[in-house]
Parts: sequence; C-alpha cells; structure tokens
Amino acid sequence: MRSVAERSALLCGRRGVVTVLDGNVRLLRGATWYKLVEGARVQDGDVIEAAEGAQVQLEVSAGDVLNAAGPASLFVAGAAPREGKQPAAAEFYMPQGWLKLASEAAGRAAEVAHAARDRRRRQRRRGSFCAAASSLEVFVESGTARVSESGRSGEAGAIEARGGDFIGRGTDRPFAVAGVAPQAFVTTMPRYFMSSLPARAEKFRTARVELAIDHPISYPEAEPWLAGPYRRVFIKRLQPRLGQTPRSAPR
Repeated sequence: MRSVAERSALLCGRRGVVTVLDGNVRLLRGATWYKLVEGARVQDGDVIEAAEGAQVQLEVSAGDVLNAAGPASLFVAGAAPREGKQPAAAEFYMPQGWLKLASEAAGRAAEVAHAARDRRRRQRRRGSFCAAASSLEVFVESGTARVSESGRSGEAGAIEARGGDFIGRGTDRPFAVAGVAPQAFVTTMPRYFMSSLPARAEKFRTARVELAIDHPISYPEAEPWLAGPYRRVFIKRLQPRLGQTPRSAPR
C-alpha cells in the first residue's frame, strides 16, 4: 500500500497542483502573467498572487497541502522533485498573506521563508501562518514546527513549537512563544482556516490545463520582487522583458 506522500506524488504529477481556487488569482511564469485555474500544475520559479478575498490551494508531491488567503504573494522556490529522487520538502517564499499548511507525510515538511531577514518555518502536521512586511505570526494547530531566522552563519534563534503554541515576532523584537493565539490573530484569520484543508488531488489526476495569458509583467509589478531576497533571480529572469535594469533597481 502506498504512503500518503507516494500517492500525492502520483496524483500531482510529481509537482504542485492547484486544487482549490476562489476569486482573483494569477500566476507569473517567466515574464508573463497567466490566469490561474484549478488543475494547473505549478513549476519551480512560479509566483502566485491572490487578490483580497481570494484563496488558492496547492497540493505538492511531498504530501503537503498549502492554502493561501489574499491579499497574498507566494514564490515557488522548489516544489518539483528532481528526476529519480524521492519527493522532498517543498520550499516557498511568502512576503505577505495568510497561509495554512497541512502535512501528513513523514519526514521534513514544507519550508516557508518570509521577508528580508529570511525567517523560515518548517512544519509537520498543520497550522496557520500570517506574514506581513514587518511581522511574522505562526499558530501550530497540531504536530510540531521549527521557526528560525537564517543568517550567513546558518540558523539562529530557532524555536521548536508544538500543537497549541503561538509564535510571534516583529522587526523590533525577538521570537516569543505563547500557549494560546491572541484574540487579534484569531479574529483576523480566515474563517475556513479553522477547518481541515480538503485533499482534492485525486480530482485532478488526469487534468491537463492550458493557462490563458493575461499580460506581460510591467516594471511596477516586478519592482517588489526585484527588491526582495530573490532579487538576483528576478533581475536575470525579467531583464529581457523589462530591458536594461533601471539605476534605482537593486543589483
């Protein structure tokens, strides 16, 4: 009998698949925006943006389910296992938005990086995650999570959290752990995050979706990514579309 991770890898075509979509959600691939639809396969390097009130769910080959609620941005740093290798932990960068992550797979679950100081969260089982430009908040619903700040010398200030723990941090204060999520977090969290995320990869097992082009990316749309932690990746990737990088753009 196959494990959850093995079944998910087969269902998702060994990469992430969009299994829930509601509202205005788009995908940046290369230098072009596409209209995202359920059943679409995501690739490493894709950017997903959900407008306010929208939601999008990905199920990836390592057995992780991620649901982002807008306004939210998500960069797929790594979701497709290399040929001939077992499914590994997916990697994402989320500068803003709400995210719920659930994992039933054994081993390391998805890793999510946030903001300029590269705060990372690795989690097993499930929990909610709120990212803003100046803060990071994590509630571990069940299982365990590791929240840490990565620097040039490696991870520092790592916190091992368990089910029921709440971890918060702003730019001007260290990580803090509480035994209960504050009312402000609970009140603003998307209501459906209180329920389990549905597993819907089976529905799209044989789906073949062709994305419709929306429009080429403009410089104002690209600027936040050109100024973020992955700026070198985006400068190289977007230069053919945007022309010579403006002097004000980071190098």
